Amino acid sequence: MKVYVVLAISLLIGACSSTKPIPVKGYDGPEMMHRMEVIQASRQCIMSKMKPNTEYLVYKTEAGKVLLPVNVHCDAY
Repeated sequence: MKVYVVLAISLLIGACSSTKPIPVKGYDGPEMMHRMEVIQASRQCIMSKMKPNTEYLVYKTEAGKVLLPVNVHCDAY
C-alpha cells in the first residue's frame, strides 16, 4: 500500500514540475526603459512627495552582469 502512495505522489510531483511556460503572442518579455523615462518617472514620484523605486532586470554578458531598468513605481515614505 505504501508503494502505491509513494508512486502516486512521485508521478504527481514529476508531472507538475515538468510544465513549460506558455508563450504569449506579441509579447517578447520586459523591455528596458530609456534613461530619460527613468529620470522623468523618478521626478514625478518626488514631485508627488513619494520615494521612487526602480526595478531592474539582471542581464548576463561576457563581461559580467548588467542591471537594466524595467519599471519605476512610487512608494510612500
